[in-house]
Amino acid sequence: MSHKHERHERFLMCHGCPAHGFEEAIVTVPVTVCAKSEVGEVEFCCMGPCVIKRNSDVTPGCPGAVSKFTVSQKLRVDIPIIFSIDADVGEGHVDFDFDKHDEHCHKCEEH
Repeated sequence: MSHKHERHERFLMCHGCPAHGFEEAIVTVPVTVCAKSEVGEVEFCCMGPCVIKRNSDVTPGCPGAVSKFTVSQKLRVDIPIIFSIDADVGEGHVDFDFDKHDEHCHKCEEH
């Protein structure tokens, strides 16, 4: 043991005894999470030929007739979506499990 360490030990024996105190506490912080998403640039490509369907109640060659039909196309759509969250943390709470919490609840800024 060094001379300096021995002097420190004698000083502690004569002038006080170091001690460590422990207290168990439950610390709670409310957290709010909100989902966010952002859509990137949408890309697509055609998958095969388009399909044309005519309305069957149209009489061919009728004067003033209206031709109705639908055009369908199968597409492969690539939609990039970026998911993320925002988290907001509220005021923390400490519970020492005492009978009367009000006596022991002091704001951290007060100490």
